[in-house]
Amino acid sequence: LFSLNQVSVRKGVRELDLMIGNLISISTTTAIFLPALVLRFHPNAEFVALMVVAGILQFFVARLCFYASIERVGANVASALSATRIYFAELLGAVMGEEITLKLIVASTLVFVGIVLLSNPKDCKDPIGVALGLATAVFAVLSSVVVKIGLQCYDDPIFGSAIGYLSSFVLFLLLIPKSTTTSIDLSKAKYFILGGIFVGMGHLLRYYELGKLPISVVEPVISVYPLFTILLSFVFIRRMEVFSVRVILGSISIVVGVYECGDY
Repeated sequence: LFSLNQVSVRKGVRELDLMIGNLISISTTTAIFLPALVLRFHPNAEFVALMVVAGILQFFVARLCFYASIERVGANVASALSATRIYFAELLGAVMGEEITLKLIVASTLVFVGIVLLSNPKDCKDPIGVALGLATAVFAVLSSVVVKIGLQCYDDPIFGSAIGYLSSFVLFLLLIPKSTTTSIDLSKAKYFILGGIFVGMGHLLRYYELGKLPISVVEPVISVYPLFTILLSFVFIRRMEVFSVRVILGSISIVVGVYECGDY
């Protein structure tokens, strides 16, 4: 689902401004989850507050970084860079006093090698795009931590997702000028609408699993999607993407590294 979203966004940014595309995507997902705000409403103030924060981190900040990264370096490179999320999760744990093991050192090296390979592939030399992909990973990890804490307060992933999407939607509306939103050409919005559906369902499943399993299990599994992105982009948008040896090796190195970080 995440990979299908990336392919959709990659096609969408050719026809629409990035911020408008983000607004259309988040509007689509918000509309899908909107009934849950009424039908599943629960007056748990702590849960609501945490889900607002988690939603803004993932659906607003991380999404902006990720879509901008896709626009600059392509879906293949951006997805592989965002897969470093579990590496940052383990690194955060080490900073907080957790044990730094040989496994973590090996994993860190693999992730670093992958980033170096992806930072300068042929026809894709863009350090800002790489930085945005890495920023996506950082904010996504922070969001998962907050989601995990929130679901311990009240276990309802659907209601939690709805809160997060609505919060992010409101922020997008506040940031984008009204003159811009009134001139949206919906005929060019189909790929962002499709991407909004894919990513909404993907994050709902992510919320469900974060409520049941440790972050160290959920994040490595999610982080395998760069390989799916390469396969799907080859099928659907091969002329728009970079398929060099560096990209493929870098993606594999990062995926292996993030799995090494996982504490199964």
